Amino acid sequence: MSTSVLATTEMHELTDAELSEQTGQALLSLGYTNPSATGEGKNTSDYGFYKLGLEAKVELNANIKNLQLGCGGTNGAGACDIDMSNVSLSGLPDGRLADGTATWSKDRPSTSAEITNPFLEFAIKNPNSASTREVTGFRLSAEKIMGYLSAGTDNIANPTDGIKSFSGFIKVAKTPVNAFTKEAFFGTTEDQRIFAKITALGLFPTTVFTDASSMQSSTNGGSPWGIKVPSQKVQFDFPETIVSGNRMSQLNLVVQDVPIPTISIGADNGAIKMLLDEPISLLFGAIYADKATFYMGEKDTTSAGCAANRNTKNCSYIDNLKANVTVKQNFNLIHNLPITSGGYLSLQSEKIKWPGSDAADVAQPGFWLSFKDPLDFGALNPTSGIGMDDVLPQIATFITNYLSQNNIDLDLAKTFDAITGAPIYKGIGAITLADNARAVMTLSNLLLDSNQKPVSNCYGGLKFC
Repeated sequence: MSTSVLATTEMHELTDAELSEQTGQALLSLGYTNPSATGEGKNTSDYGFYKLGLEAKVELNANIKNLQLGCGGTNGAGACDIDMSNVSLSGLPDGRLADGTATWSKDRPSTSAEITNPFLEFAIKNPNSASTREVTGFRLSAEKIMGYLSAGTDNIANPTDGIKSFSGFIKVAKTPVNAFTKEAFFGTTEDQRIFAKITALGLFPTTVFTDASSMQSSTNGGSPWGIKVPSQKVQFDFPETIVSGNRMSQLNLVVQDVPIPTISIGADNGAIKMLLDEPISLLFGAIYADKATFYMGEKDTTSAGCAANRNTKNCSYIDNLKANVTVKQNFNLIHNLPITSGGYLSLQSEKIKWPGSDAADVAQPGFWLSFKDPLDFGALNPTSGIGMDDVLPQIATFITNYLSQNNIDLDLAKTFDAITGAPIYKGIGAITLADNARAVMTLSNLLLDSNQKPVSNCYGGLKFC
């Protein structure tokens, strides 16, 4: 038996014919991509790509305290192309809590990212000329990468770690936004002044405008004059968006024509103190009404009642308001980047279009990190309200434009109120803004909810290890 075993383990020489009949898989593979055949590259006649690959599946769980690449160099001193701290790479989560926090049934540090067929690729300029050929870049990548990349340790308003500088290409998947505005007083500053046309008994037209000198007077419990605009839900979807550039510190997303819910106005919302340009001249002489407190709703109306019943006779509404919304979000407020397909890290001395990358992905000089498929950030659910300071002056302009074409007519009782200085209660119905009226709204550095909470990749109670 010993002799038989030894015989079967000896190596045997194969003829060329016998060797050609064998099949197998090499651990290492070498390849060359000619861009002239694929249409890729900065100039299809200038570049060739040589690839050294490992035919294997590699599993990796890693924590990196500081990842800094391309500091100084071709893109300038004093910054880095890629600067991240407290970076973790693990396997993908297999569940989520009700608040969106990612969970792992085996604990995150027990999982690994899967890197299938990793490779190193070189970009060679003028590959067919021995005298002028030049290595202009290289990249690290894989045929497929499945993993969960996170940066930073805390989901707080002003983090000092995480993604500080990013150079590369990201395609952000369609992202729902569930935000809300802060309660505000409208008509309390000079840039929120409203002009309107008023007639008394259908006659004697004059113009009224908000009284800037008394906008901040407090006669109702210390509150300023103005219409109280309640908090409004702002819900919309960002379309799939490409973010690409060098040394970016902020993610910029833009979406057009976001509908803002109707703002219902009743007498309880507040009042705007108005001035009349001219006295109301009745048949028996000129009567001056220098100031009047104008409520955009009847005395017995409430904003909630107006919203529920849509009673255009006694209420007022701001309709058809839309906004063009820009989100400016610092990268270090975005902690979780699930990777479900692949990507690459490259270094190049000039712009290079790497084979197989997205059509819009042209790597810029320096270090470049690219993600192949759209990244799903989950929902963007800000935990704090959006300030309306920039939007309210724009609404004032839209309302003035509407009221310049639509008179407010006072009946006999309200004309008497105006003359005597008594409050004027008047529901003026729907203030339907023009179809092309767009407010510009900016959401900056909003703290996101728990779907961006980083989960520790350590055993025990450590935040980072």
